[in-house]
Amino acid sequence: MAQPVPYDQYPYGPDWPSDPNYPGGDYPTDPNYPGGDYPYYPNEPNYPGPSQDSESSSGSSGDDGGHPSKGPDSSEPQSAPSASTTEALNYAEGQSLSLQEVSSSGMMASGNEMMAYGSGTSASGGSMAYMATSGLQIWVRYNGIWTTGPASVFFRRSTSILSYNDQPQRIWSWEGYPRGRQVWRDLGYRMPGYFHGRFTGDERGWHRLAMWGSRSGWSNVLWIYVW
Repeated sequence: MAQPVPYDQYPYGPDWPSDPNYPGGDYPTDPNYPGGDYPYYPNEPNYPGPSQDSESSSGSSGDDGGHPSKGPDSSEPQSAPSASTTEALNYAEGQSLSLQEVSSSGMMASGNEMMAYGSGTSASGGSMAYMATSGLQIWVRYNGIWTTGPASVFFRRSTSILSYNDQPQRIWSWEGYPRGRQVWRDLGYRMPGYFHGRFTGDERGWHRLAMWGSRSGWSNVLWIYVW
């Protein structure tokens, strides 16, 4: 019959890691281990931490980045409008905007809807009534007007993008370039509300812009032509 090992003959700690069953240093390889690997947790789509800026030229898979591997389907406009005469607003990329700031930054194009709880005042002093919509919505500022229709800028000029998020979730922006390149940007975990973005015409031709929410999915698609 096996006998207990006397206390003073028990193997010392430093030798234990050589035992394949030693439960020490191998713990971090477990995906649920909350220690040294914790910094990778922000890859979880619903992680409510700070924004993790991630930009790629090809788009990553849903397993890696928390977003689809390619952008949404959308038909190219039949013609390109003339280039916008206005530049991007002086708000920072990703800056949250109040309803008043949105209202004073430009009127809405006819047929466009904007999410809001109430009404605002336009830059010209007129009342702006907003219709309530749901989901993740984006608009481009074209000649001083917010629109979801085709827009255009000159090469290397910029314009503003307005986004509305209707629920707490992690959000990525997506841009499809004229030659097929895709660029994803992680905008972090955001609460409901408006926020500002910026588009710069860095390649001539049609660009597609959209947002992806970890809970809401795709927003509408914007088409912007760069002359």
